[in-house]
Amino acid sequence: MQADTDATADNVRPFPTAGSEPQPRSKQRSKDPRAAARQAKKRSKIKASRDAKVANDASPPPPADAPPIASTVVPATSDGVMPSRETLPKWRSMAPPKREAAPHHIDRMTLLAALALASVSAGFSIYGFTSIFVGAFWPVIGMGVALELGKLRAVTWIGRHSSTPWRGLKGALAILVAVLMVLNAVGCYGFLAKAHIGHQVEGEAVAAGRAADVEGRISIQAGAVADLDRRIRQIDTAIETATQRGRTNAAMQLAADQRRNRTELATQRDRANKALAELKIEKAKVDGDRRVAEADLGPVRYLAALLGAGDQDVLRWFILIIALLLDPAAVLLLLAATRR
Repeated sequence: MQADTDATADNVRPFPTAGSEPQPRSKQRSKDPRAAARQAKKRSKIKASRDAKVANDASPPPPADAPPIASTVVPATSDGVMPSRETLPKWRSMAPPKREAAPHHIDRMTLLAALALASVSAGFSIYGFTSIFVGAFWPVIGMGVALELGKLRAVTWIGRHSSTPWRGLKGALAILVAVLMVLNAVGCYGFLAKAHIGHQVEGEAVAAGRAADVEGRISIQAGAVADLDRRIRQIDTAIETATQRGRTNAAMQLAADQRRNRTELATQRDRANKALAELKIEKAKVDGDRRVAEADLGPVRYLAALLGAGDQDVLRWFILIIALLLDPAAVLLLLAATRR
């Protein structure tokens, strides 16, 4: 009983009075279990606001037709922890819209010039090949037309697929076009050379034939005139001899007959001299035509004199330059007209 009384007395504490001193407050505070979560949430909000401000200052404004930008701040989870990554706006994560390719417009004037040059070059080349392969005229024409069409189609394909790498089909077509251009240059050179040589040879042959004919007729007519002159001199000699022997009747009759013959021979000689003069005039015309044919090379001769080279050498180089420029010009213009 005494033990219970002592235990009760120990548990009983006196009520503090106004005059009693306050008890010292305990320095140890009780821990709040949600304090850490609130601090983490506050820090995440501050960081998200700062990042959004930096992003708005650095990035350009969105286009007018873009959807409204969603907030980049992700709400915290139930335990107060923010996710590790921020989600981008929906319009930024979307793939750019595909734009329809603009239609390819062909430069008609460039295409027309290219086709004109290609037609001239092809015509010269094909005609030149027919001069080389004389025994197969129409097959050579068909082959030339097919090769030219294939070359032009290859050039248009290369122009429309300019972004394609050169290795592969594009490179093979480029090599094919280059080889066909070389063949075209050979055909054009053959055509132009034949045109010049044929004109020159034909002119010289005609002039030489006419000159030979005229010279032959001049020679014959000159012989006839010389024969008439000889006969007239014989008559004159006979008349003088008869006159010196005496004025007999026989001598006088002979002299009269010889004078009549001499008059006829003189008339014939005059006609022969006139025909001879006409032949000489014709020969002069033939020589003039030959000089006119040679004058066709006047510019080439002036250029040859300027360069200090021969006429034929300068003409060959001139023909070669034309043959080498025709087809490349057509190919480049066609490529420019069809290039995307």
